[in-house]
Amino acid sequence: MIKFIGVLLIVSGGILAGNYFAEKGRIRIHILEELEQALQFIYGGIEYAAEDIAEIFASLALRGRYCSGFWLRMYDRLSERTGCDLYSIWVSELDNSSWIKYLLYEDRLFLEEVGKNTGNLDRQSQLHTLEIFKDRISSMIKAAKSGYKDRARVCHATGAAAGIFISILLI
Repeated sequence: MIKFIGVLLIVSGGILAGNYFAEKGRIRIHILEELEQALQFIYGGIEYAAEDIAEIFASLALRGRYCSGFWLRMYDRLSERTGCDLYSIWVSELDNSSWIKYLLYEDRLFLEEVGKNTGNLDRQSQLHTLEIFKDRISSMIKAAKSGYKDRARVCHATGAAAGIFISILLI
């Protein structure tokens, strides 16, 4: 009976590990979609409302799910007027964000590039750069969505197979 319970726990652990990695990919897609909406909002704030970037970040903090803390900390740090440039604050706050662990290395490089090119150009160049970033993140989301189902299936199968394999080894 104890062996059966042990096997059940090991197989369950393998399945849950597979589910964790599959869920991590789904959360990545949601974060990228939220960032795409944020880029659209930043574009609208610059183009139509002519808002300051700090005000835009404050508004984004109210709208976000995963990234709201990031936007709020960005607003707070920019409101302090410590003399730091936007890019150094951006990178620092990316490092302090809990949601960054769900993104790939390429996603992080993209976000750093967004921070490097946000708020330091003239208005028209800024809008043009935001258009480019919106197109790039849109293609990133499409690629993530297209590969998600296959990767999730592999994660589930690998987790279950690993649990079964380990339990067979231990019996």
